Amino acid sequence: MYLDDYNKYSCSGCTACSNICPRNAIKMVRDSEGFRYPVIDEGKCTNCNACVRICPNIKKHEENKIISAYGVKHKDENQRRTSRSGAVFIAISDYILNNDGIIYGSKMNDDFSVSHARATTKDERDLFKGSKYVQSDMNYIILEVKKDLQAGKKVLFSGTACQVAGVKAVIPESLQENLYTCDLICHGVPSNKVYEDFLEYIEKTHNKKIKQFIFRDKRFGWETHYETIIFEDDTEISTQYFRNLFYGHNILRPSCHECNFANQNRPADITIADFWGIENVNVEFKDELGVSLTIINNKKGQELFDNVKHELEVIDCPIEDAIKNTYTLNNPTPEAPEREKFWKDYSENNFEYIIENYAK
Repeated sequence: MYLDDYNKYSCSGCTACSNICPRNAIKMVRDSEGFRYPVIDEGKCTNCNACVRICPNIKKHEENKIISAYGVKHKDENQRRTSRSGAVFIAISDYILNNDGIIYGSKMNDDFSVSHARATTKDERDLFKGSKYVQSDMNYIILEVKKDLQAGKKVLFSGTACQVAGVKAVIPESLQENLYTCDLICHGVPSNKVYEDFLEYIEKTHNKKIKQFIFRDKRFGWETHYETIIFEDDTEISTQYFRNLFYGHNILRPSCHECNFANQNRPADITIADFWGIENVNVEFKDELGVSLTIINNKKGQELFDNVKHELEVIDCPIEDAIKNTYTLNNPTPEAPEREKFWKDYSENNFEYIIENYAK
């Protein structure tokens, strides 16, 4: 465990330890690469070991076996147009909201940081739409989830698999009946520091303030990956610089390369992703507004999905086809051979050097 040996490959930053601590003795603090890790205030710590007992990297989550898989498109094309892929999350979250429930997901803030938030309306939930290629700051959101469950509310929590595992580790099983979880298939989480430095580089290079940042602009097509920056004067540019840094694997969190959840035993009730390779399953179902791969991991997930199918176009998908084109359902993302060199260069050079040597 990270709090024992400070091995950064063993900490996903899920915040379970900081949320479970009865003395509020654990804070999540950024390291030099921009990733958050738990730091103990020894003056507050009573060595109760609650953090050790619930760490998802130690405590095994329940065994789930994929029940079924689907290709999914929301019947409302506008929902798909404004979502990352097929908008299955919108249908699922609509069902929870329509039953007086609460949605938790990640959103981009006014300062372009990304954090988890609570939504009680569809307008608030819509802020969770779209890709965010950095790790969302969970802060103490798990404690808010717990309060809603204690109040008898239905709750849908969405996030990466390690974040879902963190939530389920902290929430007592006695409260989990009304907890529904949805994990996103994840390639790995890039550094917030690199993301912030990239935005600063863009502003300095163009001598303009950024008004909006889109991690993945669907105007270029569902399968194409361009980020778009819109400035305060309403001019805009699109690049693949951050995308290239992301897929270069140098800026991913170390634990992503040894991820406990990059396999088919998912911690969530439902797993969703872009359905890459849909043309090999049903070529007629593919279109440029996007298709969601939707994997059902347990009976609870199947019941939830069955309640929203009327909002969706759905095709059955053989499980082997569902997992074939999704790398991290089979293996963690490999670490870049030059990762150490990259971070040495990052500390010694300006961002323009990084763009020239790693982003092009």
